[in-house]
Amino acid sequence: MPAPGPERRRCLTGTALNLERKVRTDPRARIAGAFGIAFGLFAGTGTAGLAMALALAGLWGLFFGFTARGRPLDRSLGQTVKRAGEAWLFLFLFVFWVLMTSFWSPAQGLAAETVRRLATLAILGPIVVWAVHACTGQDRLLAQRAIVAGVFTALAILTSEAISHYAMTYIATPYKEPLEIAGDMGRGATATLVLFWVAFACLHQQQSDTRVRFALVVLALFVAFQFGTDLNALGLVVGTLVALLTLRIPRFMLALVTAGTAVLVAAAPMIYPTLADLAHRALPGEAMPLSYGRRAQMWEVASHLIMQKPLTGWGLGAGSTFDAPIAYGGISWPIIQLHPHSAPLHIWLETGGIGALLASLAIVTGGGVAIRLYGRYPVAAAALAGGLTFLAISWGFSHAAWREWVWVSFAALIAFSAMLRNPRRWRQARQ
Repeated sequence: MPAPGPERRRCLTGTALNLERKVRTDPRARIAGAFGIAFGLFAGTGTAGLAMALALAGLWGLFFGFTARGRPLDRSLGQTVKRAGEAWLFLFLFVFWVLMTSFWSPAQGLAAETVRRLATLAILGPIVVWAVHACTGQDRLLAQRAIVAGVFTALAILTSEAISHYAMTYIATPYKEPLEIAGDMGRGATATLVLFWVAFACLHQQQSDTRVRFALVVLALFVAFQFGTDLNALGLVVGTLVALLTLRIPRFMLALVTAGTAVLVAAAPMIYPTLADLAHRALPGEAMPLSYGRRAQMWEVASHLIMQKPLTGWGLGAGSTFDAPIAYGGISWPIIQLHPHSAPLHIWLETGGIGALLASLAIVTGGGVAIRLYGRYPVAAAALAGGLTFLAISWGFSHAAWREWVWVSFAALIAFSAMLRNPRRWRQARQ
């Protein structure tokens, strides 16, 4: 291959200098880069530090937004209200109502702690999303590279831990039991795989080597089948199918994913007991695997409890107070283990129909915003739809509604999928 001529070398040099100057003069690109890499590091080690990573990035963004020349955060708030005011309104009302339910919670200590955490995420999460969304031009390339590096880092750590039977984790926390470590690693895998489609799309836009993309797919598939978290494998398959369909019909698929999630939340007290009943009919007695049998049992119990306080719910943190013993698989369990292992049911149980209605409206209006912003960019829409589908499956059928790492993963997905709204692939991205 002939060496580039003088004119070509000047062009490449100028591009490199412009990128360096842009990063140096706009701290938001650094915020995006630091958050992307920190996300991968903390997700790979079990999600414990994800909320801290988002909080630090949010504080950095808040400081810049109110101290930089022209107070860019002030201007952005006004633009956001114009573009997506209805979605932010319902999201704010939902968070406000969730925090309000702490006043009648029977678990005041847990409720107070949850209020502090949710309030922090509700304030600083949008700041991080704003900082990443503000990246333009070559800054977007920096943000893309950061999240790709973060996802690869997390997948590499998780793969190493799975192969070595948690060798590094045992060194850091020798007091943890294997099942507890597997749970931590499973949650880390879930948080990482939410961004799998974003990372793959970034590599596609950067025209990366095919072997790099192949390595990403292989690592993601391997991690999805580790740590006893079956929903990760299911979510990866379904999310990929949704992403492929979204490439063809982006607006319709975004509408379908968000509407389906909203229905799952709004109709949870009817959907989950029906699924549990079907499962018991197909596998009567205790024929179901322990994890799924207990899950179906908790769904039925939670649905009965919801009917007792259908409007306002039992209060934030109340799920942890239903600890009457119940037998399954020859073992005595709390009737609900901290939460019903279904975020939609968890919302209904603790915040009632009011909370579920506000959550559903926030999802529907947020879907409308996504269609407007991503409808003309199939690659970005596919990455967002794949991640949302995966998150909806994991969140809807396994995790608590208020897990900080779930909301940090959601914020990262919203932030970095926006970096894919480019009309073409990056040229000379590897220079």
